[in-house]
Amino acid sequence: MKFYYTFGTDKQFPYKRGWVEVIADNREEADMKFRKRFPDVHAGILNCAFTYTKESFTKTIMARSGNLQEFCHEVIK
Repeated sequence: MKFYYTFGTDKQFPYKRGWVEVIADNREEADMKFRKRFPDVHAGILNCAFTYTKESFTKTIMARSGNLQEFCHEVIK
């Protein structure tokens, strides 16, 4: 499955705008992979703005025109 981790403009985020895609069997595994690459700044809170499944992400405007004019920064497998 594919999961999307989006970013805003907060300085704590590893990227400004756009997203990171994570390939995993389920959300728990995806979160673990994301956290391994981008550890929590605040314990228990993912270091991103929002998370989406592929199904929910494709329904957003970001899937068509990007997140604040940025697109995918990297894919974590």
